[in-house]
Amino acid sequence: MNWLIRFLKISRNQWPWMGAGILLGVVVVAANAMLMAVSGWFIASMAVSGSSGVAFNYFFPSAGIRFLAIVRSVGRYGERLVTHEATFRNLSELRVWLFRRFIPLSPACLERYAGGDVAGRLRADVDSLESLYLRIIAPIAVGGVSIVSALLFLLWISPPSAAVMFLFLTMAGVALPWLVHRLSEEPGRVATSLSAQLRSKVTEGVQGVEELILLGAVERQAAVVDHLSEAVISKQLSLGRINGLSLAGSVLFAGCGVAAVLLTGSMQVVAHQTAAPNLVLLLLFSAATFEAAGLLPAALHLLPAARESATRIFDLADAPIPVPDTPVSLVRPAGGRICFTDVSASYLPGEPVLRNVSLIIPEGGRAVLTGSSGVGKSLLLEILLRFRTYEGSVTVGGIEISTLPKEILMDMIAVVPQRPHLFNGTIRDNILLGNRAASEDQLQQALRDSCLDLWVAGLPLGLDTAVGVNGSAVSGGEARRIALARALLKDAAILLLDEPTEGLDGETERRLVSNLAARFGGDETTTLLVVSHRPACLALGDSIVHLSSSKEPLRDI
Repeated sequence: MNWLIRFLKISRNQWPWMGAGILLGVVVVAANAMLMAVSGWFIASMAVSGSSGVAFNYFFPSAGIRFLAIVRSVGRYGERLVTHEATFRNLSELRVWLFRRFIPLSPACLERYAGGDVAGRLRADVDSLESLYLRIIAPIAVGGVSIVSALLFLLWISPPSAAVMFLFLTMAGVALPWLVHRLSEEPGRVATSLSAQLRSKVTEGVQGVEELILLGAVERQAAVVDHLSEAVISKQLSLGRINGLSLAGSVLFAGCGVAAVLLTGSMQVVAHQTAAPNLVLLLLFSAATFEAAGLLPAALHLLPAARESATRIFDLADAPIPVPDTPVSLVRPAGGRICFTDVSASYLPGEPVLRNVSLIIPEGGRAVLTGSSGVGKSLLLEILLRFRTYEGSVTVGGIEISTLPKEILMDMIAVVPQRPHLFNGTIRDNILLGNRAASEDQLQQALRDSCLDLWVAGLPLGLDTAVGVNGSAVSGGEARRIALARALLKDAAILLLDEPTEGLDGETERRLVSNLAARFGGDETTTLLVVSHRPACLALGDSIVHLSSSKEPLRDI
């Protein structure tokens, strides 16, 4: 149950809400049971009073019945309100916690997982834990407390009835839930795992539909999805049958329990050990008590699926961080001088890409890295961003980057990656992420330098044009230039550009290179490192560095 303990620790800020929801649940069950019991006793007592002519004060019982009805109604509303609020707060806490754990894992660790799998763990598996408190923890707590309280009440009213109720409540609240849990464990775990695979395959198919069409693999992908879908449905049907068994068992034990109370209570009435109206009270109270016992099988029925989702989440969250953040120096580097000394690195263990690379870019310097694909140009940028582990030394401003807090390093660096991410907002929103406090003049200058000004001017909504989910409403070249404008607006000490002109036509590429050369030509404070295989980008550097395979030395041109 380590996963459950971890969930509760993550949700510890919401314990007051969770406890309040459980308390209200117990109040609702108790009010409902007492309402039925007192109502039955009241009606029976009135009948006995009318037939025997004995005076009976009905004001107090009737007032109690109204009070219990109000408590049940208000309590049920409050219980729904509080438990759902606690659930939403728990999900919010879990999402934030998980996202914070995922950030240091990207990209070195997360790239080993399919994109649909990571998205599924971050979204669907977290959402599935909605049932953990609302349908598992709270019902088990409410059911357990309510059963114990009911048995104590029955022990006070009628010990024989309490004895038989203890037997049948144990069967309905312990034996049946245990059986349901054992039967649900395998199909619940497998159903969750298969559902995750299905989400991953569907996501991959949607994202790669063009490639599937070109390769003629659409039918094969559809067959895989269909097979997984049938497997999920099969397991869900098994879980449905188990749930039906649980409901049938609950009804059976409830009926047997009430029949046993009727027998023992009748014997007490015949023996004049209790009044006849009390028999009605015992019967209705016992019947209502099984409502609490019925919560337990349903809760344990969902437990295997929730445990599997939690295990998938915690397994990924506990993955070792590729580049641990263990800052030693809190001094901000003076300037953007970059120095690689005997740096070796690889994407996979035992397959070196960079070997003993040494490179110095002075503060305000401009260097262009060239070379064939796969020689490690982008890997050097990822090392500088502390996305990858490395051997050797990498310093910024004379300070080893491994000793710097990641926040300081990221504040000093602006980057335009090969695949820039755009958020689902407007062009303005995405650019201003680089500097929320930027003036309109700074924004317009960034637009001009990134060759966005003419394109934006031609849009009906201008900067308020939506870019769509992940930039789906703009082209690849436009997305790259939006990311470039965002990086320029940050005005960082170090600017990293990875293939900044990829996807641009020749004329736009020439204008962009000219604009960037003019912007940084006289800038002695911004260090520029460009990775590109396009000849036009060579004009951006005052030094050109050709990066070859790991067996060949790094050389300047």
